[in-house]
Amino acid sequence: MKTDSSAYLSRLLRFAGVKDADGAAGTLLARFGSLSSALASDRAELVDAGLSPRGALLLSLAAAIPARAAEDVIPGGTVFDKSAKLADFFVRRFLGASVERVCLLLLDADKRPLAFKKIAEGAVNSAAVELRSVTEAAVLSDASFAVLAHNHPRGTAAPSRDDEATTSLVSDALATAGVRLIEHYVVAGNVACPILRALPGLPSAVPDEFYE
Repeated sequence: MKTDSSAYLSRLLRFAGVKDADGAAGTLLARFGSLSSALASDRAELVDAGLSPRGALLLSLAAAIPARAAEDVIPGGTVFDKSAKLADFFVRRFLGASVERVCLLLLDADKRPLAFKKIAEGAVNSAAVELRSVTEAAVLSDASFAVLAHNHPRGTAAPSRDDEATTSLVSDALATAGVRLIEHYVVAGNVACPILRALPGLPSAVPDEFYE
């Protein structure tokens, strides 16, 4: 009996003209372990798993739709006063992303959203994240707070040393502009892990209750 994930994947593949859509769906799920992992894979990996180039293209496009749609919607009435709210926000925005992206959410003094920016695409480190563009975006938006996030498309939500170094650099750069960095999240699948909270020596912009 097909699972919901298998049935959904079969319908997509059938639309792409894959003859044995059920078999191909089963193969992909067995290869990648889950529907989300299959959709997060790049086209070369999908073709290597036996999918036609057309089928791989269709899956890549389908995977990108939720994230692109989410980028167009910033919940203006939301107050980001809890880490769980920010974690959910960023998990939704990285849905289906097959490459690493660095994003910045800017908030007003009441922690309501002002703007959402893509800062970089590629590995997150001090070279990829241009501190000037981060601070300029914050100043132009008249932000009081900022939240940084990036994803690990095929990894775990565990910060690297580069991630920690970037957090410190961004926090210092924003502070010179009078903007406080609330957190830096690393996202993988449905998990968003806060980095700044665990770093010694960095000032916290939120009380401990923020993480409850």
